[in-house]
Amino acid sequence: MKKLSEMLEKKLLLMANKFSKQRHLRAISNSFLSIVPFLTIGSLALVLISPPVDYTTLEPGFMYSFFQAWAVFAEQIATPIGSIYTICMEFMSIFVAAAIGYFLAQEYKMKGFLPPVLSTVAFLILAGLGADGSKTFDYFGGTGLFTAIIGSIIAIEILHFLFKRKVGYISLEGQGVPEALTQAFALLIPTAITLIGIGLLHWGIVSLTGDTLPALMTVLLSPVLSATDSLPGVFLLAFLVMTFWWFGIHDSCITGPMTAFWTIALTANIAAFNSGAATTAVPYIVTDPYWFMFLMIGGSGATFGLCIVLLTCKSKQLKTVGKLGIVPAFFNINEPVIFGVPLMLNPMMYIPFVGAVLVNCVISYGAMYFGLVGRTIAQPGWNIFCPIGGLLSTLDIKAMLLIVGLIVLDALIYFPFIKVYDKQKYEEEMASVK
Repeated sequence: MKKLSEMLEKKLLLMANKFSKQRHLRAISNSFLSIVPFLTIGSLALVLISPPVDYTTLEPGFMYSFFQAWAVFAEQIATPIGSIYTICMEFMSIFVAAAIGYFLAQEYKMKGFLPPVLSTVAFLILAGLGADGSKTFDYFGGTGLFTAIIGSIIAIEILHFLFKRKVGYISLEGQGVPEALTQAFALLIPTAITLIGIGLLHWGIVSLTGDTLPALMTVLLSPVLSATDSLPGVFLLAFLVMTFWWFGIHDSCITGPMTAFWTIALTANIAAFNSGAATTAVPYIVTDPYWFMFLMIGGSGATFGLCIVLLTCKSKQLKTVGKLGIVPAFFNINEPVIFGVPLMLNPMMYIPFVGAVLVNCVISYGAMYFGLVGRTIAQPGWNIFCPIGGLLSTLDIKAMLLIVGLIVLDALIYFPFIKVYDKQKYEEEMASVK
């Protein structure tokens, strides 16, 4: 068992290191991380102007008065706050295109403002023009994310190829010209060639298929999005993520590439809710807030329940870890627990570490699938206390109650394993004292 564990650890770590160092994946991951504030602000703006309950259906009392006041407030702020939602959410792909241009250019040591602008223009050519050449805004939101990724990478790769070989390089260095102008002229011809190439790509795709790249990507990725939104799909993903984490490989190595799919699903949910659909009727279950609020409660391994159990331990080490870990766990930060117990490479902890997340997965997915709990329509941020985050992301009080129940269940899953481990650690500490 020890040899197998060492072999797997070595193989998985090698693969994960190569995966995490891949420049394009790293640029994509950094780009999505950089736009999280806009996703959070935009989705919460929608929450503010969309009271989850029609107060006219309620009996007179506190709840009636509360939701009536909310409805009046929402009506008054609908225009200014609604504009925040519109720009942040319905133009999201433009932000991603610019961010990928910036971060990928950083990977190539290309400075200046031009690369992110170029990647944005490339995306606008591919997604902002219809098959007939007319302007369209249909793919500036979540549906255009993969076009933003592809278009930005192609544009920066062409620019880097030409710049590295100094194709059409115009030098104004040493002539007292401002640095911004020097960089602009140095990249003038490579930029022109790049944009011509993007234009030809758009023309070629429309000529061959009769439709634009984002429209084709929507069709091609539909089966993938459906697979990731299924119970078997998310169950397998959760199992792999937690198993890799147990070997010491951070979850972002696997969940990073999933961010684009989860963002598309969340934006589709937000659009459906904005059009009048109930939270139980929006199309997708598996989104970024679903993953962090309903599966990873307290952090990877659903360790909030574990922190509660650790507070009851006799072992000084484990009880101290519980005291140190319980406060960060409120914000879904659990490194003190993962490294303090430890959970990684601890054979006694593998089953609850993986099992708690899988149980959360099955129960929460089933509750949303059967309409018992609303699906996510907002991005509250990964570091908010999960019961509160569940309420904000679904606008359903039952979601908060579900997460509280899952915390209790997670604690029960960890309890028998921790008690055995606690006895072992306590005896070791007593022997050390003697």
